[in-house]
Amino acid sequence: MRGAAGSSPSTGLNPRALQFTRLNWILLGSAAVLMTVGYLALASDSPFLSTVLAPVLLVGAYAVLIPLGLIL
Repeated sequence: MRGAAGSSPSTGLNPRALQFTRLNWILLGSAAVLMTVGYLALASDSPFLSTVLAPVLLVGAYAVLIPLGLIL
């Protein structure tokens, strides 16, 4: 008996569900780099880096790049 339409009968998973392209990996990798830089800026003693730049970098990574990397 088959599961959902187009799914594999042995696992029940759609083999096309998580096929990331090169663009997906570039966006997710960029998000990881941006998060690393953002957390390093957050830990710095500079008021500008820790209160202005770090939040902008982290929001850009979490709210923009990660969703784009998963959706596109």
